Amino acid sequence: MLNMAKHILVVDDDPDIVLALTDRLSNLGFRVTTAGNGAEGMKILEHETVDGVILDLNMPVMDGMTMLTQVRQQFPRMPVIIMSGDENTQRLIRGTMDGATDYIVKPINVDLLVEKWMRIFWVLEANK
Repeated sequence: MLNMAKHILVVDDDPDIVLALTDRLSNLGFRVTTAGNGAEGMKILEHETVDGVILDLNMPVMDGMTMLTQVRQQFPRMPVIIMSGDENTQRLIRGTMDGATDYIVKPINVDLLVEKWMRIFWVLEANK
């Protein structure tokens, strides 16, 4: 069984999405920290131990692809699930080729997102 006390960083500029993800993930036992853009997210990663990142691609200040590049440079083994709307499916697929662990299309199916995290963390635990 996985240790459900995993710490996930949610990076998105949409407060409704941040609230929905925080509520659901917290209720499932995950510890959640949030950031409104990639620059804030990188500051959090520099000061806190995080087990994974949920990252929106379209944000002000620093977008998700820029943050993904920086995460890969500084934390090469950090699991990152990127997210964006239906119109950006090709960008999401390209993001997985550029280092994202997985992606999810908005509107977010939170059950699917949790399933993806459980699979990612299970694989990481199995490979220790």
